[in-house]
Amino acid sequence: MGDHLLEVNNLKTHFRTERGKVTAVDGISFHVDRGEVLAIVGESGCGKSVTAQSILRLFEEKGVTSYDGEINFEGKNLLKISDSEMRKIRGNDISMIFQDPLSSLNPVFTIGDQIMEPIMLHQKLSKKEAYERAIEMLKLIGIPAPEQRVHEYPHQISGGMRQRVMIAIALACQPKLLIADEPTTALDVTIQSQILELIDSLRQKLDMGIMLITHDLGVVAQHCTRVAVMYLGEVVEEGDVESLFENPLHPYTQGLISSIPQLFGNRNKKLSIIKGMVPSLNEIPKGCRFAPRCPFADAKCMNEKPELETLDHNKRIKCWHHQTIKGAVSNAT
Repeated sequence: MGDHLLEVNNLKTHFRTERGKVTAVDGISFHVDRGEVLAIVGESGCGKSVTAQSILRLFEEKGVTSYDGEINFEGKNLLKISDSEMRKIRGNDISMIFQDPLSSLNPVFTIGDQIMEPIMLHQKLSKKEAYERAIEMLKLIGIPAPEQRVHEYPHQISGGMRQRVMIAIALACQPKLLIADEPTTALDVTIQSQILELIDSLRQKLDMGIMLITHDLGVVAQHCTRVAVMYLGEVVEEGDVESLFENPLHPYTQGLISSIPQLFGNRNKKLSIIKGMVPSLNEIPKGCRFAPRCPFADAKCMNEKPELETLDHNKRIKCWHHQTIKGAVSNAT
């Protein structure tokens, strides 16, 4: 496929806290190609959103945040460029849809102003041209009466509409890479489907790469190309969507897939769960990070950290016993 659009190599994101230094993202590597959709999945607290925001260098407080590794976008390491160069890329070549639209939208500016700002800044259009583009974007994402809504403020519209406005802002400059952090969380199922189809059509039209962060494995199965499963700041399994759903090799991935409600079969059967909780970053296990919650863990898992191993068909797995536990969860489909 040629050079990757985005290539993350051994990325580490550190934060200095009152309890000491913590590493929220710990040595992860992945790539996104033009025109494909990479899903990042995992429980809350696994580092998905920190990974996304690290790519855009949104954690820039000196003395508090630091990065290691490489984030190569179109061959340029984003961790090595100046702040001014980063501002030219952020919101233009790389855009992000944030999870919480209410805190992401500015309450003192109209919806139109907030869509127009990146257009005027990056696309160098006049105010009139940017205004027309803003109305066009609101129509595109299905907001009724866009000529009226463009003059309204975030508090005057519903949560679902605010989320769609965030999507309009992110897509306004036709980015090369779209990072979408739970982009349809606030939307009902019908609108969710429409928005995902819209994003997919723009992906095909613009040959745009997409990094989709989601808890919804149904969305992953339907809209994504590849999947990276994160746990406690690490990628523990990665592969194409079909092989990962048909043959998950990591116990954590098996647990996530097994917990999906089934439309058919025994309706009285209880949902499978992953016992325990994601531990604190201050209490990271010595060996495999999933070992304290893993039904297959042994002494080696508890004391020795596995490496991310590349298997056939570019599948990657971080587990000491993936060969012996293969297919152990019978309802993982």
